Amino acid sequence: MSSQASTRNGRLPVILGSSSKFRAAILNAAALPFTIITHPIDEKNAVPGRTATSSPSETALAVARAKATALLANRAADVANALLITADQVVSWHGSVREKPVDAAQCREYLAGYANAPAETHSALVVVNTVTGKTVEGIDVARQHFKPIPKEIIDALISKGDIMYCSGGFMIDDPIMFPYLGAREGDEDSIIGMPMKLLTRLLAEAEEL
Repeated sequence: MSSQASTRNGRLPVILGSSSKFRAAILNAAALPFTIITHPIDEKNAVPGRTATSSPSETALAVARAKATALLANRAADVANALLITADQVVSWHGSVREKPVDAAQCREYLAGYANAPAETHSALVVVNTVTGKTVEGIDVARQHFKPIPKEIIDALISKGDIMYCSGGFMIDDPIMFPYLGAREGDEDSIIGMPMKLLTRLLAEAEEL
């Protein structure tokens, strides 16, 4: 990945406003050149439009918008003349929101429960054309079913550490999880948090006059 923004077929360079290595890996796999620029926000306490009654999709979109707003306000020069992408994902299970697990015990609880009902991912994307100010956004919802996950597999995942940084406390791209993945409704990249079909459409829309 270049230290400077690269162009896509002569169009505006892309900036990813996310520190997620999983999202970056999806963009790299899609051969989309990009630069990472981030600015921290308080996702739980300082997001306009996020309330205790917000739906999972509303919550994800509110956080993605807040990330874009923070970058435009605090890193304006760094994100100028580009297409800025911000993202967020919220996982729901049995109608309740599951964010990143607070500790190993909660992660174990999450993983053990997925055999009873699928994880539903709500992935929000916001794309800002920082030349024109045009902003486009969207949500993609997908579902991942699981087979019962043995305790030793859960322990191994938690020991690796990455799963603690995943919404819903699960991941589908670790090989030790492959035998326990059930049916999938939607695309793998959406479940990981970077729905490429949606992103491709939003990038094109953001550059339209």
